[in-house]
Amino acid sequence: MNDLSPEQEKAILEGPPRGTFAVLILYALIFAVAWLALYFGRFLAHGPVS
Repeated sequence: MNDLSPEQEKAILEGPPRGTFAVLILYALIFAVAWLALYFGRFLAHGPVS
């Protein structure tokens, strides 16, 4: 079932977690876009508080 050589397995285990970084960046972008939409679309659209 495991077709990796010991060298390949070692390289994978010692490499950076690229998938985790990709997911974190994706969630950060989604959060930033949602926050900007809420800020500009909801708060600034209503104008100043009287």
